[in-house]
Amino acid sequence: RGSPSIPWVQNVLKTIERRVPRNMRQRLHSPAILFVGDKRIRTLNRLYHGVDLPTDVLAFPTDRGHEPSRESGMGDVVINVPYVQRQARRFGISFEEECARMLTHGVLHLLGYTHHKQKSADQMFRLQETIVNAILA
Repeated sequence: RGSPSIPWVQNVLKTIERRVPRNMRQRLHSPAILFVGDKRIRTLNRLYHGVDLPTDVLAFPTDRGHEPSRESGMGDVVINVPYVQRQARRFGISFEEECARMLTHGVLHLLGYTHHKQKSADQMFRLQETIVNAILA
């Protein structure tokens, strides 16, 4: 319940494709986007990351030993709809904006972006916000 429409997701993915660096575009192919609730994402977070808590978004690149879904080319992005709704309310923004941010965040992880170190985090979040602003324009 509350998941965005398929055309909305396709539009976000097209915007991401137009905004990522050219050398990354060939890697951006057929991600599976899954919308779930707190219980499902908590289970995934526990199984794959050892964290027994729900979270907003998880990304599972196909080249990292995760069994991808049938539809997946580059990997899976799993978005927790109720969590994103709560986050949007807490930040005072629309669900669509926060969902676009989480979808972008997940796809950037599939492309190899990380935020473990400050320099890579700065680069990832700067690109993420550029993409989200383009989606909202």
